[in-house]
Parts: sequence; structure tokens; C-alpha cells
Amino acid sequence: MSVRVSVPSRVHLTLIDLGPTGYRRNGGVGFGITTPRSTFAFAPHAAVDLRALESYGYLPAEIASLTKRLECLMSQQQLTQGLRLKDVQLPARHGGFGTGTAAALASLESLFLLNGLSVSPEFLRANCGRGGASGIGLSSYFKGGFVFDAGRRFDSAPIVGSDAINQVDELPLEMARLDMVDWPMGVLVPPCASATSPEQEQAFFSHQLPLSAADVFETTYHAIFGTLAAVQSRDYDAFCASINALQRCAWKRAEIDLYGDTVRTCAAYLASVGCDAVAMSSIGPALIFWARDFDVAFAAAECQYGPSAVFRTSPDNTGRILSHD
Repeated sequence: MSVRVSVPSRVHLTLIDLGPTGYRRNGGVGFGITTPRSTFAFAPHAAVDLRALESYGYLPAEIASLTKRLECLMSQQQLTQGLRLKDVQLPARHGGFGTGTAAALASLESLFLLNGLSVSPEFLRANCGRGGASGIGLSSYFKGGFVFDAGRRFDSAPIVGSDAINQVDELPLEMARLDMVDWPMGVLVPPCASATSPEQEQAFFSHQLPLSAADVFETTYHAIFGTLAAVQSRDYDAFCASINALQRCAWKRAEIDLYGDTVRTCAAYLASVGCDAVAMSSIGPALIFWARDFDVAFAAAECQYGPSAVFRTSPDNTGRILSHD
């Protein structure tokens, strides 16, 4: 028996509450997309072997950490069967697609399935070690769709990214999950933008945070009264306006600035060929774009950047697909 898992990528539009005080910490809005996908094939094995992740940029320490997590669960749950990752295909790591969460959840879920057990999404969320900064990937893995989460209760510890958190004591609070509207959508991975390393990301968090209360309030307004409300009401114009407004808010503006002029130049080009909204996912550099006359805008982007950098996608309102051999 082997287990195959096909996971939609997640688009993370923004973190929300990154201020020095408040009710909550982090929170965010985002949604699942059908393409690109992370696919995994696991086979039974005497131990836990995730070495195949090396070919997609996983560092030995990252693989060792995930391996140890699965080994501890095998011991705690008295599981007799380990697993080997025999095949994997991932989008570019640290590109904004949520591959770290996809790999952790797929490995954990497959471990139990190979032992003949089915465990709840709540158990998997609580034990995968992800969700320290955002709950979008945790939710979209299981059911896709548009997600608004309100983070966790405020604490005074320094704000760090997900990759810097190995133990998540309080999961993000999911407030809403909606089917994402199927507005024509594409992805551009800026050809000259190098992905941000975990070390660069943590230095960025340390340097930029906390945000001012005014910056937090502005982001919250556009994320909830703009993007969330527009998805619920299927209001394309309001959705695009809020997406563009979020790019101008302090946090997303700083994330985009990490790439100098590279990402901004790509976003400006997309707007110039008719895109109604352009959003950088997470800390980037992938850009998501929407246009009423999508075929024209897509053709122009493909001509400018090449077919390997630009592709069509659509909302994923289903979540991961499991199959057994």
C-alpha cells in the first residue's frame, strides 16, 4: 500500500495584527489555488525517511525536525509502521505557496493512513508544528476556499515567521471559510527575484515589527471590510480595490520592498496590460493577478516573462486529494 496526497497551494494575502499591543496576534486572509500543487507519494517503511525533500531545497535540519516530529508521534500513538517519501513534486520553496505546511500535514496524515488509522483535521493541525504565524495553510489543506483567521491571543513575545516556530501552543482561530469566487486568475513568478531564505525572513520580521496601531487598523479594515466582505458578496470591483489597497499597507509594502524594484516592476507591468488587481503571496515573490479581459492580460504577461514564469490558475474550494495504491 502507498498513499498519494495532492495539495493545493495557498495564497496568503497578508498578516493582520502585528502591533505592540492588542487583542490578538497575527491573523490573516488567503485562499487555496488549484495550480501549482504539492504532490507526495508515501510508502510503508520501517522508519521515517523524508530525504526526498532534499531535492526541493529542504535543509537537513528542516528534514530532521519533521522526521523527529513523526517519530515522536509514532512512539506516543504506538504506531508500528513508518513511512518513506518515495516521490514528491513541489512548487519553488519560499515562493509564497505554503509548501512547508503542505509537506508537514501530508507526511503526518499519511503516517496514520499507512497504519490503518484516520485522524481528525483538528489532531493533524495540533500536531504538525505549523500555524505559528498563520492558519491559512492549515485550513486550505483540508478544504480549500477563502479563509479569514484571527490568529492567537496576544502575548508580548517577539513576532516571528512560521519557519522560526517549532512548537505551536495555540492554533490560529478560524473565523470564516467561504468558497472562493472563480474570477479568472493567473500567477507570475518574477524571473529575477530570488526567494527569501528563512534567515532573511526572520531578520526582516525583527527589523520591521511591531507595526504601529494605525498600520494595524488600516490592514484590518481592508482585509475584513474589503477582501472578506467582497468574497462573501461576490463583488469583483471591491475585491480588486481591497487587494490593491493591501499592497499599499505597511506590512505588505515592506515585504514587497525586500525585492527592490523587481517585484514592483512586474506588478506595474501587469497593471499596465489590464490587470485589475495584483497581490504578492506571503513574503513572495509570487504574484497573483486578476483581469476582466483575462486572455489579453495573460497573453501579454506570457509574452513579456515567458511561459515558464506565467501560468493560469483557479480557486481551489476542495482541499487535498488522497488516493491509495
